[in-house]
Order: sequence, then C-alpha cells, then structure tokens
Amino acid sequence: MRKITQTLAIGAAALALAAGTAAAEDGPIRIEFVAGMVGIPFYTTMECGARDAAAELGVELNWSGAPQWDLALQLPLLQAAVERDPHGVILAPTDPVALITEVQAIMDRGIPVVTVDGSLAEPVDVQNMRTNNRVAGGLAARAMAEAIGGEGTVLIVALNPAVTGNQDRADGFIEVIEAEFPGIRLLPTEYPGSDQNRAAEIVSAAIQANPDLRGIYTTHSNAAVGTSSAVIGAGKGGEIKIIAYDADPQQVRDLKDGVYDALVVQSPYLEGYDSVTLVTRILRGEVDPATLDDVYYPPMVIATRDNIDDPEVAAALYRDSCD
Repeated sequence: MRKITQTLAIGAAALALAAGTAAAEDGPIRIEFVAGMVGIPFYTTMECGARDAAAELGVELNWSGAPQWDLALQLPLLQAAVERDPHGVILAPTDPVALITEVQAIMDRGIPVVTVDGSLAEPVDVQNMRTNNRVAGGLAARAMAEAIGGEGTVLIVALNPAVTGNQDRADGFIEVIEAEFPGIRLLPTEYPGSDQNRAAEIVSAAIQANPDLRGIYTTHSNAAVGTSSAVIGAGKGGEIKIIAYDADPQQVRDLKDGVYDALVVQSPYLEGYDSVTLVTRILRGEVDPATLDDVYYPPMVIATRDNIDDPEVAAALYRDSCD
C-alpha cells in the first residue's frame, strides 16, 4: 500500500509542487537539510555528499541538526528550516510517526520533502533514501556466525525500537540467526539510544551476567563505541567478537587493530549527494515525483580486515570532515 498511498499524496500536491518549481526559477534553489544528528562521522559524510552536490548543481544548501537523536531537539530545527521558506527540504526523521504531520504540512505548501536514513510510517514524502537495513542485518548475522564459529551467546545493542530503520537492522539480524544458526543464543535486545556511556554500561553488565557471551552486534556507531570500550575494559578484546554498523575513522582503525571483526558500511555520502540532486531535479522540472519508487536503497558493503583496503570498500568509509 505504500506506493499507492504515496502516489495519491503526491497527486494532491502536484499543483503546489509546480508552484514551488516556478518559485525556484526566480533565483538560486534553496534547500534545507535537517540531519538526524550532527557531530558524528556518518552525518558528516552525508553532509559532504550534500554539499558536493549543491556546489555542482549551483544550489544553496543550509545544513542543520541536533547533537543527539531526539525528536524534541530536531523538531524546532525543522520548523526553523521551513520558516526560512526553502524550495525543498531533506529530512532524516528521528521519529517515524510524530513527523508525518510535519512533513505532510510541508508538502502541502508545495515544498518537496525527501527523507534519508530514517523513514516515516506513512509515505507522505517524495522519496525515502536509506540502507536496506533488514538485508544488512542479515549480512551482519552471517558475519557474526563466521566470527564465533556458529555457536555461543550473542547480544544486540540497538538504538530505539520506534526508529524503524534502525530496528530493521536488529530484526534482520535476528531473522537470519534464528533461521540459519541454531547454535547461537540471542539475549534480549538492548536499547541505549545514542548514548555511548549508556551502551558501555549495558555491555559491561551483560558481560558480567553472561560469562558465555561470544559476540555483540551493534546497530549504530555510538553503540559500537560504547560497546568496544566496555569489552576492552573487561579484558575481553578479541575474545568477544563485535560486528558493528558504520565505518567511522576510529572504527576502521579499530577493525584493523582487531577490536571489531566486521563493519556494515552504509552509503551516507551517496544519501547526501543523491537527495540534494533529486530535490534539485524535481524543482527544475526534470523529474516527475509521481514516477519515483517510494524507497531508494544505496549500496552497502561489509568491511573486514581482509578487504578494508579494496578500492570499493575504502571509497565507502566515513569521514571526520569534508576537507
């Protein structure tokens, strides 16, 4: 039903979007990009892609985001972005339900909205660009099974069950473990949010309570940082295998040093680049929103110590800055 619902929503706003296109012709296209967070390499890399696209296309881009993955912090930023009267908006939604009405209201004003990374529970946006997280979770599960020899107790450290995209990372992992690896026992999934310290506390407690813990899978970079510090602090580095989402520079160094056994590498640069490109092409009348697929999945790779220097993998690694 997602595609049908989206087509109806876009059809209702078609005249308004046309008005937005006409407005964009009066001067440089202005795009507001509201990230899920700032200050972490994933979103810094996304910003690099967005700014590169804006420079190539000659559009004005304003980037904003909160220091934590928090709807209460993001919502005022989104509202401020809309008050600046942009021609287009790109949003990494921190809540799949609460932001539906906000995005619908923006679309009703004739401003196309593309969502990235996270997704909305209803397809009121033009298109959603995100990793196929359920598939990626399955890849992580197989990497974990290989790392621990298909047997042992494993913990998942995730973000928030209400964040659909991130939960898919956990669910995809669980599905493959349960279907393919009966020798692996999964502990209840833990949700420390984006708090690294909380993740470290949870993992430390799990290590103490489960002497047979063989592996930990983390679904985002902050959880990975907290997890690795707890594992190393417990003297279990290399013994408890960690499969982590994302490929921050420190995570890459840690992978090479044996802290992690594999990293699930997303494409934040492409999400930034492609989302700005899409919004610009819509505003220039080069793309009809009604013809778009409701979800676009950028590529992803699994990085290991054996392939980390391969050109395809190296090009996907995250950045600390856009220099």
